[in-house]
Amino acid sequence: MLTRRATLISVVLVALAAAVLLPQKSSAGTQTVLGSLTITGAGPTDLVGVVITHNPGFEKTISQQIPPFIVPIFVDGDTDDMTGQVVNSRFETTVILTNTTGGTLNLTLTILDAGGTNTLATSMISLPPHATTAIDLSGPLP
Repeated sequence: MLTRRATLISVVLVALAAAVLLPQKSSAGTQTVLGSLTITGAGPTDLVGVVITHNPGFEKTISQQIPPFIVPIFVDGDTDDMTGQVVNSRFETTVILTNTTGGTLNLTLTILDAGGTNTLATSMISLPPHATTAIDLSGPLP
């Protein structure tokens, strides 16, 4: 009788310890976007920059100068279903923009799908004179 109780208590304690000590399950969804980025709100000499597609491994980085103001993008990673934040990035596209004017630029970044017909995300950016900003495109994506 005593052995049964001890076994039962041991099983319950092991189950409780496993529930407390083991990492909790989190839900994440894969986010893969192949598309284009359109930048509006600046003239051809108002804004310079670069679009960089990179990954955390040893692969080569792909970059393209801005202007032109329509560039290809690729984002692939896992996002947390609760917060929407990227938890594991396999490929990321980063946009680095510099305002070359003496005034503030109000820019609109529009991310389109691969067909160029559906808007996936739109982001508004105010860039002060001679300022530089870096934007990871996985942030504005849903």
